[in-house]
Amino acid sequence: MTRFPSVLNHPAHGRMTLDTGRLLLAFGKAQADLDVLRKKLAAVALTLEESRENKPEPRPLQAVNHTDRRFWVRVLDGALDDERLARIEKALGKELAWIGPVYRLPRFGGDERSALLCPVPDVLLAKLRTGRGEDGPQRINAMVRAAGAAAVSEDSEKSRYLGPWHYLRITDPKAANVYQLRDKLIEQKAVNVQDLRFESMPLLRPAALVPDDPLYTQQWNMTQVGAPAAWDLSTGSSSVVVCVLDEGCDLAHPDLVYSEPGINLGTMSGDGSPTGPHGTACAGVVAAVFGNTAGVAGLAGNCQVMPLAFDAWTDVEVAAGINYAADNGARVISMSFGWNAWDPAIIDPAIQHAHDLDVVMCVATHNQDGLGITYPATNSLVMACGASDQVDNRKTSTSPDGEFWWGSNFGPEMSVVAPGVLIPTTDQLGAAGYDATADYIPNFNGTSSATPLVAGLAALLRSVYPALTSPQVRDAIERSAEKVGAVAYADTAGYPNGTWNQEMGYGRINAYRAMDLADVIVRDQPSDSGDEPGPGGNFWDFSDVVVRINDDDVFVPSDPSQSKHLELGQTNYLYVRVRNNGPREARNVVVSARLTPFVGTQFVYPHDWAAVDATHLSPTPMSASFPALAAGAEVIAKFSISAAQVQTLWDEGWHPCCVASVTADNDYAFGTAPFTANPIVTQRNNLAQRNLSVINVLADAPGARATFPFLAGHALNAEETMQLVMDRSRLPKNAIVRVALDEGNLHFPKVDLSPVPVKPDNGSCSGMVFLERTRVKTRLGCCEGVLTIEKGSSFDCAPRARVGKVKVQGGQVVLVGDQRYVEARDMQTVITVEKAAGQVVPMSVQVSLPTGLRAGERTMVSVAQRNAAGQVVGGASALFVAAE
Repeated sequence: MTRFPSVLNHPAHGRMTLDTGRLLLAFGKAQADLDVLRKKLAAVALTLEESRENKPEPRPLQAVNHTDRRFWVRVLDGALDDERLARIEKALGKELAWIGPVYRLPRFGGDERSALLCPVPDVLLAKLRTGRGEDGPQRINAMVRAAGAAAVSEDSEKSRYLGPWHYLRITDPKAANVYQLRDKLIEQKAVNVQDLRFESMPLLRPAALVPDDPLYTQQWNMTQVGAPAAWDLSTGSSSVVVCVLDEGCDLAHPDLVYSEPGINLGTMSGDGSPTGPHGTACAGVVAAVFGNTAGVAGLAGNCQVMPLAFDAWTDVEVAAGINYAADNGARVISMSFGWNAWDPAIIDPAIQHAHDLDVVMCVATHNQDGLGITYPATNSLVMACGASDQVDNRKTSTSPDGEFWWGSNFGPEMSVVAPGVLIPTTDQLGAAGYDATADYIPNFNGTSSATPLVAGLAALLRSVYPALTSPQVRDAIERSAEKVGAVAYADTAGYPNGTWNQEMGYGRINAYRAMDLADVIVRDQPSDSGDEPGPGGNFWDFSDVVVRINDDDVFVPSDPSQSKHLELGQTNYLYVRVRNNGPREARNVVVSARLTPFVGTQFVYPHDWAAVDATHLSPTPMSASFPALAAGAEVIAKFSISAAQVQTLWDEGWHPCCVASVTADNDYAFGTAPFTANPIVTQRNNLAQRNLSVINVLADAPGARATFPFLAGHALNAEETMQLVMDRSRLPKNAIVRVALDEGNLHFPKVDLSPVPVKPDNGSCSGMVFLERTRVKTRLGCCEGVLTIEKGSSFDCAPRARVGKVKVQGGQVVLVGDQRYVEARDMQTVITVEKAAGQVVPMSVQVSLPTGLRAGERTMVSVAQRNAAGQVVGGASALFVAAE
């Protein structure tokens, strides 16, 4: 098609390619009779683009963006060319106003047709360099005439609401189009034109997908969990099978599609025909056919159901059902039941088998209002699914839904909750159903209705991201859950996917966030897979943060000589490697970094990652923001460190630190995370820290000594004890290692270590409070004056300026004059010290190396800080090199 460019540039998404199988047709008047239009189109081998493509199974999509005058069409055979366009124009006659080309955007998510658009061929948007002005239309017409193009008129009413843009329409788009006009204007290099853009019309309406199922308006649960936005990404795949392990399902129900007829678990024969109505109701929540103009819409309405029917509800039947589902292709099993009298020895092996076959299992916690979770939801390999009410609290007997007879069980096994009251869904047909007069019920409830909603979300994830393992599907659901309800969520040991609460688990599911989840990370060390908490260990020496003397793109974080050394007198460069561990492309990825002119053993978020002051230097970003980062992809952010900043780091101590962070718009887990746990760097994989160095070269002389200063504690650490763990395993055995406890602030003169006054709580020091406004005549230095003290002011004891009592394992305290030192004798020495809340303690490690070291030989000493719970919160290392 020579009249349309084969390639156009989209300002936000780049190169668009021409779709030679589709067109947008515009008519001069409304086309009231679509059957007549279809016949005209069929005569030239065209058909209307439909909201549902002709697929074996119903495939709901966003509505096609037809208007009463514009219609999207596709060819029935072959491809479009100029000759065929001429035949179309002849067949449709004078009623046809213009033919528009269809272009495809690159890398565009959702339904594949959401990447299709038409740059409308009779409209061009022009921005002039000199603004709008009264003579704008005249200048535009003169410009167009100079380009030798067709006549153009301005729609002044539309221009009025387009700010600097003039809305120009070609008078006869059959004779010429805006693509040709734009090329001519660019070729003429019109001096008055600042920019030229097209008006783009999408093939699919971009509104969040809403099904046409008539009962959808009553499905409040779908809105609550963000289903409309999630359905823009997927409504499920027919290749994903969800087993509803229950009372079987009505195989004749018109709103359910089955992968197979299933089986009766009592006879292990026949099919999954219902032995009661419960399974049919559960199946509708998971996968009632989406957008078929009937009944309700399931969360994963394009997935298929495997119906399995209990006969006697025995533990043997439960185990047989789980094994049957796993062995026959189910990717998800929904189990809306629980009973503590079943024998785990029979059922647990089946759960293990299904887990080994990568099946996601969702099990109800039960409906006994506050009692413990029932089996098999207590098995750690399944997701324990509770129920929430319409105001996003755990469902209880007092919830404002009128269902006073039940509540959702909870306990330490809780995974997530989902809406579980007044749920519209499918019903078994006829008299055996809950409602003998209808095929649907409006008020299915209980954890029985919440569990299939979680299973439906798992099915959506497996539809969009088939490579995700079952643990990864579970992680995505839990990490993206919303922290709703009148309960407190907290970081809890053993619950790695964010804050948790025993009533709500990780929170109420959010389908859109789970499907849109990115997970941008900076590795703390080579073995860091991105899990939270991370692997621990020496995360301050081996993170994916590197400094280079030159901007040479060398990135070897495991080699200190290539990753942590700064050079005075010149610009240095900082690299931070970021990875997207999530299933979805990360949007608006931003990397930030700070440099501290001291080595610290603890950093607190967000203070140390955000502050810009004398002790938190901000390197200059070179490339630290990225519009998108594909799933599984990595990128290296770059910063420059000025010569002046390097000098500051040198002046304050030869061993500075760097902290780095990365965020993304759809990294929901980090966006809603608290930052109270320790160590914060390994608890939150978006954060990293790295010790930087200037190598300390030691002369080969008896008693050659190096001093390694550091700051222990943190102003935001309220604990009154801490532990320091000295690791001297990479020093010669006969090296002498001492830790100075009381030498004061010799090494960090620009770091404010002034003690913060605190009120005494042990009676050892009494404070003074001024009950009334007081004026005191006094002399301060050489000046005499009146000091005014306002009412309520206090004079309190300051905290200790030095550490208090010391306890040592693997070494001993030695006195040199009035100063205490800890001599580290074992390969690992643990020093427990008393300190004040909020106290930062300057210390130093003094290392005396023996003679006889080989030239260039490297030795190292490390110190880690633990909190009162024994968790490592940070650390530092020093590298020593023998003189050449």
